[in-house]
Amino acid sequence: MNEDAGFGTRCIHAGEAPDPTTGAHGVPLYQNVTYAFETNAQVEAMRSGDRPHFTYSARANPTVRCLEVKLASLEGTESAVALNSGMAAISGTVLSLLAGGGHVVASDSIYDSTRAFLSQDLPPLGSAATFVDIDDGSAIENAITPRTRVIYAEAFSNPELRVANVGALAALARRHGLTLVVDNTFLSPAVLRPTELGADLVVHSATKYLSGNGQVQGGIAAGKRSLIDPIREQTLRLGASMQPFAAWLLLAGIHTLPLRMARHSENAQGLAELLAAHPAVAAVNYPGLAAHRDHALAASLVGGDRDRFGGMLSFSLRGGRDAFGAFLDPLELCTIAVSLGDSSTLVWPWSYGNLIRMSVGLEDFADLARDVTRGLDAAIARTGSPEANHLVAD
Repeated sequence: MNEDAGFGTRCIHAGEAPDPTTGAHGVPLYQNVTYAFETNAQVEAMRSGDRPHFTYSARANPTVRCLEVKLASLEGTESAVALNSGMAAISGTVLSLLAGGGHVVASDSIYDSTRAFLSQDLPPLGSAATFVDIDDGSAIENAITPRTRVIYAEAFSNPELRVANVGALAALARRHGLTLVVDNTFLSPAVLRPTELGADLVVHSATKYLSGNGQVQGGIAAGKRSLIDPIREQTLRLGASMQPFAAWLLLAGIHTLPLRMARHSENAQGLAELLAAHPAVAAVNYPGLAAHRDHALAASLVGGDRDRFGGMLSFSLRGGRDAFGAFLDPLELCTIAVSLGDSSTLVWPWSYGNLIRMSVGLEDFADLARDVTRGLDAAIARTGSPEANHLVAD
């Protein structure tokens, strides 16, 4: 494949070729655990590096390797490692970078499990985390200590949809000799490639948009080989290698990634505008809205096109948590479920505060609009009709 091939072409062809043994079109599912050698000389050639050879699936698997090659191509990085969950990618990356004890400056607007890992699991291992407003350069500078090794942020944060200035963070990290890690789960490389803006490592929950079907779990870390190799070695010892069946499903899902992300973004933009205009809604978090506090920054990151801001949004109801049931219970197309990036729309009432997160799916927009409006109208009927004075979350 031409190295200059477009992103959509690489989604289909990078890391893939007809099977050399059978001619099968597409990457086979190599479920084998162990791989045979014909002679001792082959073993020695493998050990010396003269002849690459698979040995044990946990160490390397042909199907998983094809996925890793594809993801490195899509992220524009030297290497990538595929792991068995998003949290395996996040925790494995941070543990590798903080080996021997260290400190990470992290955004205060990140996924709950990531925050818990940084705040609860690092201290017993001799490391620590400080959480700051990732938009505040002075706060980041003040949080850096002689032990700091990492700056950690989410490109679009979960669930508040705050936007990280990846380029500015990369420049700050370089000045201090730190490693910038960006979680790009909400956008995928179809919308944003953080390493092109200076990030050192990018992580994903591949369970989400890379899969696109809600039927496989996985995680990805991508970056320079010198950073990825230690992550690969440590996560191997921790038992976090991706299973070949998961990699096989992800390879198929990624084929349609750019098409799906365009539709997710288009539908989410429409629903964000619908929500912002409805009297049941107090505030909407979606960077594609012009009134969003980070809209200009988000537009500069993703290219500024109207339908390039991803499929994730969150919002609050004027009736507060008392209105959650009234909104959620009448929904027919939108499924009340956790996770995100599925082909169908998923909504989830956050466990604290007045926040509902929505992963907007690929349904026809008119049908989604009717479904969401039904729920919003029911919320008004339950809690009363407020003045139609709508805000966009800032």
